[in-house]
Amino acid sequence: MHLLSKIIAFLRKNQKRIAVLVLFQTLLFAFVFFISYISDPDKAISEFGKRHGIGINLLLLTLEGVFVYYILIFCAILPFMRKSNRKYTFAIVGLLFIEKISLAYWDFATTSQEETTALSNSVIAQTSIYWFLLWGTIFYVFDLIICFSAAVMIEWIRKSKQQIILEKQKAEAELNALKHQINPHFLFNSLSFIYGKTIKLDEDTAQSVLILADIMRYALGKEEDADGKVMIDKEVTHMKNVIEINQMRHNNSLNIIYNEHIVNPSATIVPLVLITLVENAFKHGDLQDRNHPLVINLNTNAQQLSFYIENKKGQGVKELSNGIGLQNVEQRLRLMYGDNYTLLLKDEQLSFSVLLKIPLY
Repeated sequence: MHLLSKIIAFLRKNQKRIAVLVLFQTLLFAFVFFISYISDPDKAISEFGKRHGIGINLLLLTLEGVFVYYILIFCAILPFMRKSNRKYTFAIVGLLFIEKISLAYWDFATTSQEETTALSNSVIAQTSIYWFLLWGTIFYVFDLIICFSAAVMIEWIRKSKQQIILEKQKAEAELNALKHQINPHFLFNSLSFIYGKTIKLDEDTAQSVLILADIMRYALGKEEDADGKVMIDKEVTHMKNVIEINQMRHNNSLNIIYNEHIVNPSATIVPLVLITLVENAFKHGDLQDRNHPLVINLNTNAQQLSFYIENKKGQGVKELSNGIGLQNVEQRLRLMYGDNYTLLLKDEQLSFSVLLKIPLY
């Protein structure tokens, strides 16, 4: 009963996909039958209707085709294209080939000799196992080509939708910034004026004003490329600015351990995610305890960025949060990377930590 409920839930969740595959397989069967019927009506009816009749054969071929195409497209080719679970792709393709060859061989072996006449002048006899393997392989390659083409189209549609959603979110964020923020040009001019007035009186204060202006310029500016990403070194630079401005606010009394190893600083990532995670630690963490410092580890290789941050939980009144928040961080990651990222939040009694892994490509 439990298995039946899972099957029903699967069919409901994938009903559109299955309906499209059923329609495609039916049309393919009808097209091949029509071409064969035009060439030789009697032979077409005999070939397509042998053993079970045309209706039952259509049903069986449709079920097999939907099963094979679904597995190839959504469990093998699409994960391979999205660089997830690639190690299973070739195993799935191989197992499905064995399944199709086995079913076809059963049909081949149980067909009467009268129905499989050999051509004496052919290079490979039609009753030969080699003839069967040749055509079985050709038909399977044809299935692979169809599934790959469908997967390319599905991935293109998915990325197009994601890009539209991302652009809409960016537009809404920019609109909200215009509604709720002071005019950026006025703000930057004012900060420049304050910097010029304080540089001779208090160099530390002037430096904090300069860092603040740089942070706001990055947050409101246009650093992203056409894909909505920024170079790692830009994100890291402004993340360090956030750390420095918070140290200045607390007279350099915060306990922070920062480790960094970046292989390719020009690799691109979704912006403001690392900065938001760091801001979250400052807003909600207790960084005055020397035995529990804020720990930030940033590492990259050619394929992946790994970011880990852990802080002791603060016990006092929480600061008001103006960032996009952890929920929106996850939403941005999902829109940009699909399922190809890891975001693990660990909320313990005394500490809070985040582990983020995103691909670099």
